[in-house]
Amino acid sequence: MTTMTLPRTADETPAPARGVGAWASRIGRFLGYSFLALVLGAIGFSLVIALLSAGAATVVVWVGLPILVGGVLVARGFAAAERALQSAILGTHLPTPLPKQPRAGAGWVRRMLTPLTDPQRWLDSLWVLVNFLLALITFPLVIGWTLGAIATVGGPVATLILENVLPPEETDGLGTLLGVPEPYVLPADALLQFLAGLFFLFTVGPVVRGLTALHQGVGRGLLSSRHEEQQRLQRAEESRAAGRSAESAALRRLERDLHDGPQQRLVRASMDLARIESLTEKDPERAQAVLREAREQLGLTLDELRRLSRGIAPPILVDRGLPAALAELAAISPLPVQVEAPELDLPEHVEIGVYYVVSEALTNAAKHSGAGSVVVEVARIGEDVRVRIEDDGRGGAEMRTGGGLAGLAGRVASLEGGLSVHSPEGDGTRVEAVIPCAS
Repeated sequence: MTTMTLPRTADETPAPARGVGAWASRIGRFLGYSFLALVLGAIGFSLVIALLSAGAATVVVWVGLPILVGGVLVARGFAAAERALQSAILGTHLPTPLPKQPRAGAGWVRRMLTPLTDPQRWLDSLWVLVNFLLALITFPLVIGWTLGAIATVGGPVATLILENVLPPEETDGLGTLLGVPEPYVLPADALLQFLAGLFFLFTVGPVVRGLTALHQGVGRGLLSSRHEEQQRLQRAEESRAAGRSAESAALRRLERDLHDGPQQRLVRASMDLARIESLTEKDPERAQAVLREAREQLGLTLDELRRLSRGIAPPILVDRGLPAALAELAAISPLPVQVEAPELDLPEHVEIGVYYVVSEALTNAAKHSGAGSVVVEVARIGEDVRVRIEDDGRGGAEMRTGGGLAGLAGRVASLEGGLSVHSPEGDGTRVEAVIPCAS
């Protein structure tokens, strides 16, 4: 069995756990995280601000440049600690953007100053400031909210204890301030504290979730946003490279097929026509025979040119749409093909990509699978289009360099999509491509 997948990048977030245990664990984790964030934030803020301030003040005499480099590198270290802290406690994945590299052959001064030209280093420095100010707010807030939730039980108990410990003139509470009659002051105090505790108890979960999302959002925006940009740029570069490679391979194959097929037949037909000219008067019967052979060669040439054109977007795709073009592919295939392709509003380049996938997969199935039938399915899945070609042949298809499936994978990759091939021995072959409609 051969399975090869070129997936698109996707983030999979597990469903959050539920229940009292998960609720308490979430609050405890954020309490621990916010305390550590406050401690590290205070240390990082002191060091980074001191270094950047000293470096900026002395940059005119060049001494400040190494100090500035030291400041942004210290900020980078605290940013790495934050990524590890959020990953270990909050379960947040904050990927690290690739650092900017000095140009090849750069001198030691340029290499030393490269961090100052890296936007991520300055984002790390900004994060040190923002995170410390944020921790100064969120840590006391979550502590106060948690203590308020504990007051659901602790408040009434503390009131009863103080009532028996303190002198009567020092036990005035909310009940006394609200003018509750003396016999009901103690129950009123306990009830009011219980109700206030219930408010904090029922809201501490959403508050903790909101504060967690706030820290995660700030971390993702300042510490990892450039990683996403780098990944998009890398995918775009890989897509362009795959497109150039696929186009080059397709052109070479088309050139080879034209040379080996139609070109040879046209040369033969040209020679036959020359023979006909010389035989017309001398041997008319022989000239007629040669003319029939030439007509047959031209017919075969036309059929071969039609076959080769199936790898290029045909007029029917432009004029009548993808379902009609796929139906034509099914009609000319030597295998029985069932097509399930509803009318979809797809960009033109995506339709051409789907057509090419189906055309190549049907050609491979006819040549190598030994199948009795093929099923083609096209469907819109969110922002993507999925095309699946499945046969009931012998299986065992492999993704070989220079082979049809490898070229197909390159063509799909040029559209920022992914191709998978599932071909167990003796159990048919399934080729599936997913192409983003916004590629």
